[in-house]
Amino acid sequence: MVEALITRRRCLPLLLALLSLPSDVFAHRDDEYLQGTLVVIEPGEVRLQINLTPGIAVAEQVIALLDRNRDGAISTKEAAAYTELLKRDLTVRLDGRNSELKLTASEFIPPAELRTGSGIIQIEFSASFGTLAAGSHSLTLENRHLTRISVYLINASQPRFATIQITRQKRNDTQSAGEIGFTFHPFRPKLAESGARSVSGWCENSRTNFSLP
Repeated sequence: MVEALITRRRCLPLLLALLSLPSDVFAHRDDEYLQGTLVVIEPGEVRLQINLTPGIAVAEQVIALLDRNRDGAISTKEAAAYTELLKRDLTVRLDGRNSELKLTASEFIPPAELRTGSGIIQIEFSASFGTLAAGSHSLTLENRHLTRISVYLINASQPRFATIQITRQKRNDTQSAGEIGFTFHPFRPKLAESGARSVSGWCENSRTNFSLP
């Protein structure tokens, strides 16, 4: 729904994390659509913070899906259509059960910026867990969006709540799918010592450690 689209300014923690990786990670960046997903697990929900960066050689393919009327701008309606397209290509399961994703934030830049190869689209989805049982849990994520031109990164954010602990992360060879194991301890203090929430959006979870195939 168009009404569900929320546009916010973010400070690109995924971009900063990616820039810290070895240069050979980006050897084929120009002809790939880089999709980096930061998975934020909290006691009642999971958030997927996705940075989408089309390389110069594939930018027009992505822009064709965004700017449907080719007027050089991405309207609210066009942005909403693309977020729905992306959402249909994502599957999130908690302990083997499908979780319904809801758009919570997005930022779309003009097509001209995307053509430079460094422009980033940011989209955030969330899914509610309801009451989470104490103990071990498994969250799985699969991204099937534009597989023919895309490369992927998946990583769990360091939890902001002491009640959540990440215990393992597994990914397939392309990082288009992964499993995050975590435990929930409801009787621990809610806020971790280092978990002060930043007012600058996604920067609150900027501590990442990407593993590559």
